Amino acid sequence: MTKGSFRENPREFQRINLELKGIYRVLNLEGQEGCAEIQNLSHGGLMFIASHTLNKWDLLDMTVYYQEFEIPLNGKVVWTAPMSETLPIEYQCGLEYMKISAVDKMYLSLIMVLHQEREK
Repeated sequence: MTKGSFRENPREFQRINLELKGIYRVLNLEGQEGCAEIQNLSHGGLMFIASHTLNKWDLLDMTVYYQEFEIPLNGKVVWTAPMSETLPIEYQCGLEYMKISAVDKMYLSLIMVLHQEREK
C-alpha cells in the first residue's frame, strides 16, 4: 500500500468535533429551510443533523454561527443517514463545501484552532 492511500488516510481533511448551530436553505427544493446542529467540521466540509429529510446531492446555502461570527457557505449533501431506524425524524448529513470565501475559510480555520486549544 502506498503512503497516503485511502486506507492509511481515509479523510482528506481532519475533522474537528464541536457543536455549532446553523441554518440552511435547500436550493433545488424551492428554498426549503431548516435548522442544522453541526457536529463536526473540517476545511472540506461538515457533518450536521438536519431537522428533515435531505437527499444526496441536494445543494444548500448554509450559515454557520460561532459567537459573533456568521459564516455563509454553499455546499452539496454527499451522504445522509436517519438518526433512528424506527423514527426517522432527524438525519445526519455530510456536506461538502462548494463555495466559501477565503475570509470565511479563515474564520473556519480559526474556529478549529481555538477549539483544539481549548481541548488541550
